[in-house]
Amino acid sequence: MSENTLVGSEVRRNSLHQRNMLLSMRLNSGAGRKSLTASGRPEINPNRVRKQRTSFSQSSKIPAASGASGGRVHNSNNNRPGEFSAAPIAASPIKTNPPAAQTSPRKRSAALSTLGSEKSPLKFQELSLDDFEVGKKLGKGKFGKVYCVKHKRTGFICALKAMKKNEIVQYNVQKQFRREVEIQAALKHPNLTRLYGYFHDEKRVYLLMEYLVNGELYKHLRSHGPFNDITASYFVYQMADALDHMHSRRILHRDIKPENILLGFNNTLKLTDFGWSVTNVGSAKRKTLCGTMDYLSPELIKSREYDNKVDVWALGVLTFELLVGNPPFEENSKELTYKRIIRRDLRFPDHVSPKARHLISRLLEYEPSARLPLKDVKTHPWIEKNRPFW
Repeated sequence: MSENTLVGSEVRRNSLHQRNMLLSMRLNSGAGRKSLTASGRPEINPNRVRKQRTSFSQSSKIPAASGASGGRVHNSNNNRPGEFSAAPIAASPIKTNPPAAQTSPRKRSAALSTLGSEKSPLKFQELSLDDFEVGKKLGKGKFGKVYCVKHKRTGFICALKAMKKNEIVQYNVQKQFRREVEIQAALKHPNLTRLYGYFHDEKRVYLLMEYLVNGELYKHLRSHGPFNDITASYFVYQMADALDHMHSRRILHRDIKPENILLGFNNTLKLTDFGWSVTNVGSAKRKTLCGTMDYLSPELIKSREYDNKVDVWALGVLTFELLVGNPPFEENSKELTYKRIIRRDLRFPDHVSPKARHLISRLLEYEPSARLPLKDVKTHPWIEKNRPFW
């Protein structure tokens, strides 16, 4: 049997496995959950009260959230107060319908001959909520909720994020919402969550996204972590590759953390939640303070201009958290956390291996220009040592 045949068979088995699991609509429990490789490290103290980590911006008055992982706030907007723009976004493969078409009787969409294909998973001429069977709620954010849904006619399983238009307008995030959709729809990478398209009705906007059966990496880190070097190195490699892809297209993520990473089959990770993502053209620098406190870089805290090296710093924080169970600069207050970040007060537990320490230290360099390039992360000795065991 050829190698291509074996690969195809594995893909089909995974597809059938996922389909059988998801059609039951029992998406976060039961058989089929793949256990991560547990480490022999000290377990995370279950009695420890873990503070909620929310994303924020410098100008935010509320926690940000366009999705299930936390809210987003942005004050710039080109629309008049009370007006919601539902104009089609060029990058999306789904065509929107005017509100009248959504509320009046109409024909159901034609069956998709290309449904689930790599090039265009969804090509609906018309779409509404009635076309889907809604399953379990996966999460809740500031502006809406996320559900697992099945397209009734084709059986295609995906995640549906539903957001109220009046809340998007109320918090003046129309422009940011459009930018999030445009960026996610344009990104195609094995470790980035796919956005298939969107539609809307009179009250809500709906985003159709790739569904990852095992949920947030954060939940697995709390229940199974900290991870050993083999598992952690595989996760770090995948995130470095995803960020390298984004940066090659001049896109910054700006909110990397385990809560924004989803887990699929075979320990495959998918970075998600592009609410703070932004395109950085040329040598331009950004100024907006945004992200999650434990993952902020020194230049962000000091309100300096920054570039994509803030994502490299965040990858260093993520690597530490995967191996240790908590972020490297975590304290009981925002002020103390910020002080440790600015001082680069980096302390390693004894169980962290020398090669892992070297990688983390290179990612968490104080000066952005000194941080290890992402292409070098993927070939770092710690990665190469563990690669044969993935």
